[in-house]
Amino acid sequence: MKRIHLTQRFQKEVIELGGERRPAVFEAVLALDKALGYPHLHAGLGLRKLHPVGIWEVRLGLGLRMVFTVDEEAITLVMVGTHDEVRRYLRTL
Repeated sequence: MKRIHLTQRFQKEVIELGGERRPAVFEAVLALDKALGYPHLHAGLGLRKLHPVGIWEVRLGLGLRMVFTVDEEAITLVMVGTHDEVRRYLRTL
């Protein structure tokens, strides 16, 4: 199992989410490691690679996405936001 790191941005954005949306973030975080190892078993997670350098996205329901990176040892949760916010974030890379 990979270690999971949370960026300050991610933590702030999760805190700012309404209480009804936080459980979706928690469930996705718990499913990430297995989903990366066996993506065909977790198609409902909406796992998608966004960038060749290892930036990924998970759908957290209608209009909400979680962006993370993956390396040999860890999963780093980068941000939570709308589709448009994710697009703006990707343009900064």
